Amino acid sequence: MNNPKAEAFTCFLDKRTADIQKTIVQLNEDSRNDEANFEKIRANIFQVIKTVFLVFRKTPGSEQELRALMDGRLALFEETWNSSLARAREHNDEKRVLQEEVKLEALTEIRRKFDEMWEVPV
Repeated sequence: MNNPKAEAFTCFLDKRTADIQKTIVQLNEDSRNDEANFEKIRANIFQVIKTVFLVFRKTPGSEQELRALMDGRLALFEETWNSSLARAREHNDEKRVLQEEVKLEALTEIRRKFDEMWEVPV
């Protein structure tokens, strides 16, 4: 499916991943390894979402169906990571709390951009 919105969204995910990779390199050069590790998690989320999106894109269907599939998957990720965050807080696992917060921050950024690019005209 040749879809300008899909191409733009994929480019966004690639650009953000590249930007994050540059940040990781800089953090490692500055011996800020813990921060670099959290940025690696962020980059991974962008790549996971890209992989899911590309799989859904190959699924026959309309643009609205593609959006619905992604909406559902993004909501599932958010629900899963919010549950993991709640469990980490219950167990006072600060490192895990930070990891889940990074995932949710990345997901929020992705969701915002996805909604912006795929908004349905009124």
